[in-house]
Amino acid sequence: MLAHRWLRQVETIWISIHAGVDGYSRKVLWVELERSNNLPEITARYYLECVKEHGFCPLQTRTDCGTENGIIAAMQCYFRSEDSAPHSGESAHIYGTSTGNQRVENWWSHYWKSSSSWWIQFFKDLLDSGRVDIANETHKECLWFCFHGILQQELDKMKLYWNTHHIRPSRHDTVGGVPDVLFQLPEESVAFDCSVPVSRDKILEMESKCAYEEEENVFQEYFHYVMEEEGLHYPSNHEEALRLFFQLVNVA
Repeated sequence: MLAHRWLRQVETIWISIHAGVDGYSRKVLWVELERSNNLPEITARYYLECVKEHGFCPLQTRTDCGTENGIIAAMQCYFRSEDSAPHSGESAHIYGTSTGNQRVENWWSHYWKSSSSWWIQFFKDLLDSGRVDIANETHKECLWFCFHGILQQELDKMKLYWNTHHIRPSRHDTVGGVPDVLFQLPEESVAFDCSVPVSRDKILEMESKCAYEEEENVFQEYFHYVMEEEGLHYPSNHEEALRLFFQLVNVA
C-alpha cells in the first residue's frame, strides 16, 4: 500500500511525504520526506530498498494511478513473473484511488491529528506574517535546509510509535495486534505468509536499472559552507531551525 502526501496543500507546496504500509499488519515500511512527489525514481528507490532489506516482495502492491508509481508497478510484476501461481505477474500490482487505500489513509489520519496539522499551521503563520516568502528561491531552499531534518525526525518517531503500538481489531475484520509483530510473525494471527522471495540477482539488476542520483544543489552546498565557516550548529528542534533560517537568509 503506497502513497504520498503534501505537507502543505496550497499552491506554494514545497515538501512531500512518501509512505509505504503493509496491508495486513499495517506496519509502516517507510515514510520519507522528499522535495518532489512526481519522480518515479524516488518512490521506486524506497520500494526497492524495502525489498532488499527483507529479501522478499509482497504478493501484491497497490498504488494510485500517478505516473510516479509506474516503476514500482513494473518492478513488482518483474519480481513475481516467475511465480508458480497462475498469472502471478499480471496480478502483482493493482491501481486504485488514494482515498480507497484504507491502510495508508488510516495512518495519514493518525499523523494529521498527532503532528502534521501543527506543522502546517506553523508554516502557514510564517507565510502569512511575511517573514517567509516562498516565491523567493533563497527562502524556499533555506526552509528545506533548516527544517527537513527536523521533519524527518518527527516522521521517524511517528513510524516507531505506530509500528510498536497495539491496534484493536475493527468491525471490518482487520486483525488486531502490534504491527511489527504481525509483520514478522503472521502465523501467530492465523494468517498465511504473503511474502514472495526475491533473488539477490534480481534486486541487483533493478538497482542498476533504476539508479537515481540527485542533481547538485548550489543553495544547499552554500548553506553547508556557511554553517562551517560561521561555526553554526545544525538544529535539533523547530525553534533552532527557525533561528538558523533567519541567520542564513541574512547572510545569503
